[in-house]
Amino acid sequence: MLALLCGEVTVCVMRSKLKILAMAVVFGGVFFTGGCNDTEVVLPPAESAEGRVESQNLMVEREASEKLDRRRAELQRAVRGMDQYTIEGLEKDTTMDPFVRDALLMAKRQKEERRLQKEKERVALMEREREAGEFLAVIAREKALLAAAEAEYAGYSVDQRVREVAERRERNEGAPEGMVWVPGGKFLRGSVDLNARQRQQYGEEYPAHLVEVDGFYMDATEVTNAQFAEFVKATGYRTLAETGMKAEDFPEARAEDLKGGANVFKKTSGKIDPWKGSPWRWWSFTPGATWRHPEGPGSDIKEKMDHPVTCVNYDDAVAYAKWAGKRLPTEAEWERAARGGEHAKRYIWGKGDEMLVDGKWMANVYQGDFPSRHEQADGYLLTAPVKSYPANAWGLYDMAGNVWEICNDYYHPGYYHTFVKQAHKNPQGPESPITANERAAFDPVAGTCPMPRGESNALIHLRVARGGSFLCSAEYCSRFRASARHYHEVLTPSQHTGFRCVQDKKH
Repeated sequence: MLALLCGEVTVCVMRSKLKILAMAVVFGGVFFTGGCNDTEVVLPPAESAEGRVESQNLMVEREASEKLDRRRAELQRAVRGMDQYTIEGLEKDTTMDPFVRDALLMAKRQKEERRLQKEKERVALMEREREAGEFLAVIAREKALLAAAEAEYAGYSVDQRVREVAERRERNEGAPEGMVWVPGGKFLRGSVDLNARQRQQYGEEYPAHLVEVDGFYMDATEVTNAQFAEFVKATGYRTLAETGMKAEDFPEARAEDLKGGANVFKKTSGKIDPWKGSPWRWWSFTPGATWRHPEGPGSDIKEKMDHPVTCVNYDDAVAYAKWAGKRLPTEAEWERAARGGEHAKRYIWGKGDEMLVDGKWMANVYQGDFPSRHEQADGYLLTAPVKSYPANAWGLYDMAGNVWEICNDYYHPGYYHTFVKQAHKNPQGPESPITANERAAFDPVAGTCPMPRGESNALIHLRVARGGSFLCSAEYCSRFRASARHYHEVLTPSQHTGFRCVQDKKH
């Protein structure tokens, strides 16, 4: 038996049961003793192994939670003062809690990325505004140039028209077979449509300006398969598409890349956006495609002798012209002839801006969803016989559509910008050539291309092509307009490209 003295309680354990045996209290010098009562208190059994593990886990979780709370509190304090930290300083800090430091680094980097993105967007917006301002300024200058040209043209247009009628009557009486007279004079070359979208998309047609050329004879039609066959029969000439290229001209090219052939149109299997992606989606370089087989091996021209010859290049056209005692037209001559005396008209038929006149198509162009579905509303899928459509006012056929017509000039999309600074009679085009690489970097606002990178083979030089073809669509190419300019890659004969010739007047 144990006693509780001076307020202390003594507990005895007997047979695993607890009884209060006695209590002694000293109070006012009196010693009081009480005995144990019969009440029993049962203790819990000893803790099991599973219980100890659970208790330890709970303790670990509690400590982890407390640690996380402390980190959160520390992180909140750090975030409130985040501006005092730098990314560089945080990356070097070894004293800060790694969790807090990494979280701050992530937040600082995200903030910096957002700042840089906003700055990038601000700079891009300023650049677009600058370009837009420059573009509008260019359009304003071109409007002024156009107004001056219109005023000058109005001063002599009436007299010039009278002279043109008399001159054509006189010269056409003794014209070479198959040719018509194009009277000399001034005309407005280039596009007068200063709609911003049109101006941006067809920048090579600007600025519109007055040009003067001497008179000349021009083939009434594009050179036909029959005419070209006569030339080949007389001379034994073989086109580039037939011979292929020479290894000495392209020593690094593979043998298979030098083989003859031409680009042939292949419609796509489904509707696509032709403005996005490569034109090679509908073009296929086809070995064996030549002027005799314009759609590739297995095709022929037996029933197409009155169709324009195709799959020829600039050199082939020059060879034919020399044999025929003629030459290729300059770009200025071609547009003068195409307009047929009409002033600043969109189309060569000179009757407003409509593609159809009295419900009839005026040119062999593409109708439908280019390049997947061709409606053939004009009656032809590919080339059409020459003279299938009405001639222009001066008796020239197919000056729009059917096939592109190769001109003698080198092609440069910014040539008009250069020409208007030193305008002169009978322009011959740029003095030096460019290649497709420079053309691809053309700036339609400034009218500039990069300078050619060193010497290059003549086969990769670009020549002017005019008039559009059976593949030109109002929804895509739209280059059957009188002002439209395009280029011919001498290296690559194509199924939609031909030519016609001109001849100087005989005194």
